[in-house]
Amino acid sequence: MKRKISALFILSLISMLLLSACGGGGQGGKKSDTVVIGVYGGDWEKHIKPSIESFEKDTGLKVKVVSGTDSEWFTKVKASNGKNPPYDLLILQPDTIQRAQAAGLLQAIDEKKVPNVKDLYHTVQNRFTEGGEQYAAGFSMGQLGIAYRKDLVPQEPKRWTDLWNASYRGHVAISSPTYSAGLQFFAGLINAQGGLESNKKDVDKAFNSLADLKKNATAFPDNPGSIQTLLERGDAWVVPFWDGRAFSLEDSGLDLGFAYPEEGAVAALASWAVMKGSPNQENAYKLLNHLISPEVQSDFSDRTFYGMTNKKVKYSDKLKGKVKVGEDYYKNLKWVDYETAAAELSNWTNRWNQVLGGK
Repeated sequence: MKRKISALFILSLISMLLLSACGGGGQGGKKSDTVVIGVYGGDWEKHIKPSIESFEKDTGLKVKVVSGTDSEWFTKVKASNGKNPPYDLLILQPDTIQRAQAAGLLQAIDEKKVPNVKDLYHTVQNRFTEGGEQYAAGFSMGQLGIAYRKDLVPQEPKRWTDLWNASYRGHVAISSPTYSAGLQFFAGLINAQGGLESNKKDVDKAFNSLADLKKNATAFPDNPGSIQTLLERGDAWVVPFWDGRAFSLEDSGLDLGFAYPEEGAVAALASWAVMKGSPNQENAYKLLNHLISPEVQSDFSDRTFYGMTNKKVKYSDKLKGKVKVGEDYYKNLKWVDYETAAAELSNWTNRWNQVLGGK
């Protein structure tokens, strides 16, 4: 009896292994024809959609697009704990990638299956490399600098410290650290003064400077729409903003200029990451390779006015000579110390409100 049971068990085990081997990783033994991707909603989704549609046409695969934000995606992916997450590929900010990588939720990129990753700027990819493995692929390189109304400012800004210029009194808009542009500006200010976010004295020095800036402040916007309105109305002449947003407003007819501060612009990078345990991982790699290609990045740049991360991207005439890109430039960017910022954000926000009287 025991011999019969053992034989039946072995036969069943062999049968299961054979079925698994033939299945190709899909449900019910079928190879997956789907990939789930998370992208930002609104204009971002609109601008990436043509490239996703071309991928579907070329490969025959179906791309399920889920619009959302880093916070909601991270919550759901963390709950999956690396087993069948609800997304295969996500567009994420550096702080989210840092948290997800620390939690073991990201799949190291297989460079053989994503050959275009070799053409991404090393300065960018080094930010996502650990133990020789890359856990994200840089995509759109936004940079925080100074947007200004060329027809209104008595002199064009060149440095972060120019925001304190008395000729700008009552016409500077500043965002709080709770908004990404505000946090990046705060980091840029600390950097411009030769400090680090992790050094309390350097932070204190930055807040003392913000107290002096209050007399120049006119508003404390917390979203791109508010900043655009302030600039259009002429209520704000200068405001820390992203280069792509500023160039887009200029292209629409606003007499707007943009300065990459001499002390260093602040990186605002959006990158792709494959989720660990992705149920459609092979398809995710194919889509990732497509999205970081020079052709797709060139198209996205034309639509958004941002610099990109693939060194082979060819920029249109409307961006040549305006957007600053390249290894030599990217290596001098200021990157927010998100590890420190995450722990100090509540304290910084309270101090910012006390100093500037913002909301």
